[in-house]
Amino acid sequence: MGIFDVMGPVMIGPSSSHTAGAARLGYMARLIYGRPIKKVQITLYNSFAETAHGHGTDLAVVGGLLGLPVDSPQLRESLAIAEAQGMLYNFVWKQNLAQHPNTARFLFYDIRNGNNRESGDGTGTFSITGNSIGGGNVRIIEINGHRVDYSGYHDVLMITYQDVPGMIGFIGDTLGVRHINIAYMSLARDAVEATAMAFLKLDAPCPLECADVLRANPNVFNVITINKLGDGI
Repeated sequence: MGIFDVMGPVMIGPSSSHTAGAARLGYMARLIYGRPIKKVQITLYNSFAETAHGHGTDLAVVGGLLGLPVDSPQLRESLAIAEAQGMLYNFVWKQNLAQHPNTARFLFYDIRNGNNRESGDGTGTFSITGNSIGGGNVRIIEINGHRVDYSGYHDVLMITYQDVPGMIGFIGDTLGVRHINIAYMSLARDAVEATAMAFLKLDAPCPLECADVLRANPNVFNVITINKLGDGI
């Protein structure tokens, strides 16, 4: 039996943590990044690093970055597909007892401008870290160095903007008049760059019209919306 023989109706591979979870982490990182992936460095930690080839973690995580669901037979060919699509990637293997045993960190590069500064406004690099916590379940714990808690079970709105007075009120009012309730909000500020990132879990999806209103604000750099994920993702 090969490493990607079907073991159940909703996954490909021998391990829910190391294959299904890895694919889901890649898929969620792709959604959070929110734009075409040109170049990405993938750091696998601890158990992920030790079993990456044997359990197909490397194939699964790249497949997720390509947008393949966890039960896609194409996960077996993900590295070849990435090469054919021109998606540059490299793996780094690390041991770090401070990290969860199944941790992946994605560092996306915007290779169009050569800027290596981590940023959420579409320039430089963009980092996402997540854990595979068992049974195919995952948790995103960091975006650009800022702590978040996201498992895919809520509709999400992520906004990066110039850190000026009134922006939180503007975001809340824009959602409120459309009867969209905020279930959770994480706010991170960069005092040096005078920028901020708001990560919101919502009780309903943010419609396109609402996202467009947010984007139209001159202080907003980027708006990403993610609908609640299904079990097959």
